[in-house]
Amino acid sequence: MSEEKVRKIPPKIDNFIRGLFLCLFSAILIINVGKVARTLVFVPLYLFGATYYFLFGFIFILGLYRLIFGKKLNLKKPNLIIGIIFLFLALFVFVSIYAVPYNIPNLLKAYNNQLSAYYKVTMINAFDPNTYWQGGLIGLLVAKTVRNDTVIIFSGVGLAFLGLVCIFLPLIIKFFKTPRPKKEKVKKEKKVKEKKVKEPVKKEEPAPIPVLEREPIEIKPGFESDQSPFINENSGFSKPTLSLDESYGATYNHNDYNEFTPLVFSRQRKIEPIQARPLENIEPQAPVQVEEEVIEEEPVVENLIESRPEVVSLVNEEQEKINEALAKVQPEFITPIEKVEVKPQPAPVVEVPKKKVRVNWVPPSSELLEVYETEEAREKNEAVANARVEAINKILSDFRVGAKCTGYKIGPSITRFNIEYEPNVTSKSVEKLISDISIRLGGVSARFTPIVFGESYSGLEIPNATITTVSFKEVFDSLPNVKKHPLSVAFGKDISGNVVEADFDEFPHLLVAGTTGSGKSIYIHSIISTLIMRVSPDDLRIVLVDPKKVEMTKYRDMPHLLCPIITEAEKVKVMLSKLVEEMEARYEKFSENGEVSNIKQYNEWAKEHDQDPMPFIIVVLDEYADLIDTCKEISQPVVSIAQKARAAGIHLLISTQRPSTNVITGVIKGNLPTHVALMTSNYTDSMTIIGEGGAETLLGKGDMLVQSPLVSRVGVTRLQGCYVQNKEITHIVGYLKEHYETVYDEKFLDLIDHSKETANQMIASGEVMKEADEAEEARYQSVKDWVLTQKFVSMSKIQRECFVGFNRAGRFFKRLQQEGVVATEIDGTFKGCRVLGVGYDDSNSDEDNVVTSSELIS
Repeated sequence: MSEEKVRKIPPKIDNFIRGLFLCLFSAILIINVGKVARTLVFVPLYLFGATYYFLFGFIFILGLYRLIFGKKLNLKKPNLIIGIIFLFLALFVFVSIYAVPYNIPNLLKAYNNQLSAYYKVTMINAFDPNTYWQGGLIGLLVAKTVRNDTVIIFSGVGLAFLGLVCIFLPLIIKFFKTPRPKKEKVKKEKKVKEKKVKEPVKKEEPAPIPVLEREPIEIKPGFESDQSPFINENSGFSKPTLSLDESYGATYNHNDYNEFTPLVFSRQRKIEPIQARPLENIEPQAPVQVEEEVIEEEPVVENLIESRPEVVSLVNEEQEKINEALAKVQPEFITPIEKVEVKPQPAPVVEVPKKKVRVNWVPPSSELLEVYETEEAREKNEAVANARVEAINKILSDFRVGAKCTGYKIGPSITRFNIEYEPNVTSKSVEKLISDISIRLGGVSARFTPIVFGESYSGLEIPNATITTVSFKEVFDSLPNVKKHPLSVAFGKDISGNVVEADFDEFPHLLVAGTTGSGKSIYIHSIISTLIMRVSPDDLRIVLVDPKKVEMTKYRDMPHLLCPIITEAEKVKVMLSKLVEEMEARYEKFSENGEVSNIKQYNEWAKEHDQDPMPFIIVVLDEYADLIDTCKEISQPVVSIAQKARAAGIHLLISTQRPSTNVITGVIKGNLPTHVALMTSNYTDSMTIIGEGGAETLLGKGDMLVQSPLVSRVGVTRLQGCYVQNKEITHIVGYLKEHYETVYDEKFLDLIDHSKETANQMIASGEVMKEADEAEEARYQSVKDWVLTQKFVSMSKIQRECFVGFNRAGRFFKRLQQEGVVATEIDGTFKGCRVLGVGYDDSNSDEDNVVTSSELIS
């Protein structure tokens, strides 16, 4: 979608609406009629009394200024703000004169009695003489402290004077800095001008420019001339060879037009004729007739080309010599000759790479998202938590443990009960009772955390009676500023209700694991939706890998996609290989620049030097275990990207529901420092992901344990992920498709592995088989040389000593028997078959290498 279809409110209409709102709002508060208005003005009226009219009057002026001029009043200057504050204080001091130093406690008591009825009584009126509240509460304190009205008046006048000085300070400084010219000098300058005007202006006639009259010539076949066309600097031709005027030492004038400059000679310089080289088939001509010099005054013409003198004859002796020299070298010409216009050659066209046009990014509004009601569930969870506190304390007292539950904190899915200990009690005494506590509380699952970061107690985490849903809108609106943290994403809410977030750029890669129904897919959708709602397609490109072919269809043809959604493992391998090449290319750009070392520094440099910035690239690999089973070569580029791609702006999000050690290897796990463990099927999977148990006891539906140095330096953090609906994703992607065009990267459109085609061609041509046969033969000859040094040999001995596989050792052993190097019958000593060939050493006997009959038979 083009940028024109993105609708915006015009600035004039926006300022009109805002100004009208400010005027109406301040007018309602100034009139002070009605319960709503009196409730709003209660605080300023209570504190400042009648001075609050100044505040709302100032707001009215701001709104009126916007209505009239259609723009905001510039209040960014500090002197203007300080001046307004001083004027407000001056007005407040003047009003405080009328604040009678009455007994303040009695006033407050009487007023509080009125507040008991609240809306049923009339609120304080600033101009009511019976209440003595004209100066407000602060005015009463001032009047009670300073009882001299003269001091108050002088203070108010001083503050008002300071306020006016601050407001008009720039004008005062400008007035004193402006220099004033003296009157006498002005008069003298006028007289001098008058004298200059009275004097007649003498016009100097310009000297005529002598121009040699020349007629165009036509060169006959077989003729060569020393003359070359006269070309000025602007004609577009290369520098000519030696011309006649340069040969005679004459000077010539340059003009600013694409025409030949006429030959102009200087009369002050002695000119000697050049010697013309002899030419064949050329007949000399009579000298050119020279007209008398005629000087005429020409009218002034604005066009310089039309005003040039056409013909000026030369009558000096020097001119006659020149004419004679020209006649010797000048060829015959035929008249009339048409004038040939020489057009300048066009300059070579150099293709300059065009800068990429960035889109006008208007992010989707969070109004597309939904909010869920949780008030009823919260009330029910509080009632259940209070009952569980008493039950936990009774259990601890029954087991005579010196600990006590002192409080609780209700989260979205679990409640953490705070366990405090007596001085001589350890946390292990409570930890061993977790199973008994779960049984006595009705068989609920319980998780014990010995250390709560920043607190002096342990935590006992028990599921809520009703799990409250964390909406995606609630999490999205709490993210930090997008300009400072463009790749910030939210993990979820902690037990205290705070949103835990971190920058994807700082992860720098994310590993997500969880079984079916744990909320893994919804968590990935929340991360993708957050990124595409906050960052422009010019600054972020996403690669989606969906082996299931149904999970990521909602993002099809999304503007942020680097390439179409990938569903085949072979294409994933090619894509990752190209990402490795892209990473290396980016690092080469960084090294060539010399000033940058990561993508953020390069993008800042690109803005300063009018270059295209690099977008961040995030690769989402869903069902990683299935990809590895299909194509094992995927792990190699994944490791390369995980190790080096952070500074290049390429990040990975790997998810799997089978986090076994052969899938999540130690190298991959070590280079993906941020791990999110949702509900796992067993303790072993939990250990693989976060290095400790606990994920197997999670509740599912977004209940997760996060291990990341950006979230917690010690241990893991339990969070509740947000819930994003499919229709919310559809609305977001639909908005992006409607307003922005989808442009894939051409390098990532061809994801076919062409290396296999080359290998198949080599196999078809026989090159591969030939190379394999040569290698096989060389290996056999080396094994044969070794066998000839032995007395007995067996197939297992060839495997063990020569590092040969089972199948190849069998082929070699059979071939040795066919060639007569090894006997076909088994020797009675069970050492294998005797070597029949010549060249073995009898002293090199091996009594330990005994082969069994079963090995020979196999």
